[in-house]
Amino acid sequence: MSNLSIPKSLEKRLKQASERVRRSPQTIAVQAIAERLDYLEGRLSAIEAGFEDLERGNAASTEEVLSDLDRILKNHGHSRKKTA
Repeated sequence: MSNLSIPKSLEKRLKQASERVRRSPQTIAVQAIAERLDYLEGRLSAIEAGFEDLERGNAASTEEVLSDLDRILKNHGHSRKKTA
């Protein structure tokens, strides 16, 4: 995929940004796409790891999580607001 159609408003922003940072619009676009893909791939890996944990039975109940949170906050001189 070598050609990409983008909305005019985004094209205008890209051109303005490229002028400000003295980089080509292509360079900025490639960097932005690479950074977004890195982010998405990281999120997907984390989600997959979470599902693998669940399949192995490595999960905590809400009560366990809140209990751990209360203990951590107490150790740091804080408390969690209780909800109804």
